[in-house]
Amino acid sequence: MTIRSIFAPDLLASLRWYADILGLPVEAMQADPPTLRLSDTDSLVFSEQACLGAHLLPVASIAAVRQRFEHRPLVPGENQGRIVASGPGHISLIDPANNDLTLLETTCGEPS
Repeated sequence: MTIRSIFAPDLLASLRWYADILGLPVEAMQADPPTLRLSDTDSLVFSEQACLGAHLLPVASIAAVRQRFEHRPLVPGENQGRIVASGPGHISLIDPANNDLTLLETTCGEPS
């Protein structure tokens, strides 16, 4: 099992942001500790003690990620993050806690 620690000063806001951007259902979220189950073998754990960092995650569709990011409802006072680069098969974002997040489109379960 792969567990990635994500720096997040606002744990629940980060948990919701990642679930929204990655298109994961409410059932994938756990509040205590703030965890997002990506698959049967991969999870993200959000922590104020984690190091700010760069993360690489596979996704099924970059177009779907971009659409969810661009059409996510704005929450007053919440940092929405930003897109810093995109191209065929990938998108790089800065999440609300300033972590670098690169998403790679998968083909048959492998990043392209």
